[in-house]
Amino acid sequence: MGIKSIFQEGMKERKRKKSLSKVNNEFKDKERVHAGQLIALGQKAWEAKADISAFSDLQAPLADAQKTLDDLRTQAKQLQKQKLDSEAKKKQENDRFGAGQKETEEKKREVDKRLNEQKSTLLAGQRETQRATSRLAASANERGQLQNKNANPETAETEKLEIAKGLDLLTREEEELKAGISARAEAGKPVATLIAALQEESAQWQKQLEGLRNEQKKMLAEMDKTIATLNMDLTKNSEKTKEAESKQKLEFKRLGEKLATVQNMNPDIAKEMAAVQNARTEMEGVQALIGGLDRQKDESQVSAYKKMKAIIVGGIVLAAAIIVLLVVLLTPKKSNNPFNRLTSPGQASVNDLGEIARQMQKLGSIKAESEKSQGQKIVVASESMLTPTLPAVGGWQMQNPNYKRGAFGELETASLQAGYAAADGRTVQVQITDAGTASALLSPLKMVFAMNVSIDDKDAFQRVSTYNGIPVAERFDKRDREASFGIIYKDRYLIEFKTKADKGLELLKEFAAKMDLSKLQQ
Repeated sequence: MGIKSIFQEGMKERKRKKSLSKVNNEFKDKERVHAGQLIALGQKAWEAKADISAFSDLQAPLADAQKTLDDLRTQAKQLQKQKLDSEAKKKQENDRFGAGQKETEEKKREVDKRLNEQKSTLLAGQRETQRATSRLAASANERGQLQNKNANPETAETEKLEIAKGLDLLTREEEELKAGISARAEAGKPVATLIAALQEESAQWQKQLEGLRNEQKKMLAEMDKTIATLNMDLTKNSEKTKEAESKQKLEFKRLGEKLATVQNMNPDIAKEMAAVQNARTEMEGVQALIGGLDRQKDESQVSAYKKMKAIIVGGIVLAAAIIVLLVVLLTPKKSNNPFNRLTSPGQASVNDLGEIARQMQKLGSIKAESEKSQGQKIVVASESMLTPTLPAVGGWQMQNPNYKRGAFGELETASLQAGYAAADGRTVQVQITDAGTASALLSPLKMVFAMNVSIDDKDAFQRVSTYNGIPVAERFDKRDREASFGIIYKDRYLIEFKTKADKGLELLKEFAAKMDLSKLQQ
């Protein structure tokens, strides 16, 4: 069987397997629906108090499960009420302390206002006294100068008379200044006394305010502790309730299974009984489809499928190239998928997988063609050559690098895998594959990449293109958030990055940018 026939027959088996997988998944969905309908049937029979005396073995477990749930729900209501009461009490006490602090702060402000007024009064008197004292000192100097001048024999009599008048004025001014100083000193005594009293009162209000704040802090800590304990008890109650509900559902399902076999239908559960029968009928229909697909199994197609897988993933680098690119691209998912043009006659030079197979056949000796395209004898990359190309990314720890080397006839390949882990739990997988003497097999892929085709729908984003002459493949699954990013370098090396994150492609491109591809030999 030629390569083209292997791929044609193998793809038929792949299609059958894919359909079988889809139908099996559908059957599992139907099973879940059926199980849910059985639970609903049993629950309705129990809640409607239908006659289930024929199933005495279920009455006690159902009654116990119901009692456990009722007790837990009653406890939950009590805990919730205690929590609400505690939160209300906390608010009430907090408001009370807040009102007390506000009242104390207002009284302290009144005292501080009076204190500042008295301090201002005392300070004003002190300033006047300071000015008077300064004037007395200046007056003494003036007196000395006048007296010296009066004692001078050369001073005229008329001038001495003026000096006498000046001395008299100085005397009266000094007496007035001294009297003012004395009067202010007497007046300042009661003010100083009042200031001391007001300072003491202000300190008492401050102490009372701090006491209220400490009491409030202590109260809040105690109330928060009580509320936290109640929240913990509510969480435990919720976990026990879920566990009890799960056990009750199992008992409801057992009851539903037995009721579904009863011929005489109770009108109270007729609707639920019909739903169970309908779900069972749908399951049987899907089982019939599974049986039909099993009967379609053709051993020749199974054999071709195995050979196709061996060609694709048999240790010669087509895992990344063919599976990631060709199988994805050449298996249409939607009628309006742009990738469908790759398999539509008259649309593209690479029309189907068979065309690629024919091009591979034309290569003749793959090893010889590989070495011809590389322009030299190919020596598969060693671990010491591949390792330095691995990216070093800040915040990521490389784990378990694994080097493998394989041979398939005249074809030799090598690969290096490494995992990376971040502190937040994210992981990235990197694989560098040297296609080695099988590198000529990558040539047909270059036509696919050169078409720069992409799709972006509700399921996935995927694109193949070239950047600076380097073939690049991108894919992001919008359902499971898996991302992959691969490149073909020097028509020989396949480099693939994988992760699972919301912004996976951006992360993988960051890793790709950190690689030193110049270390890869031609």
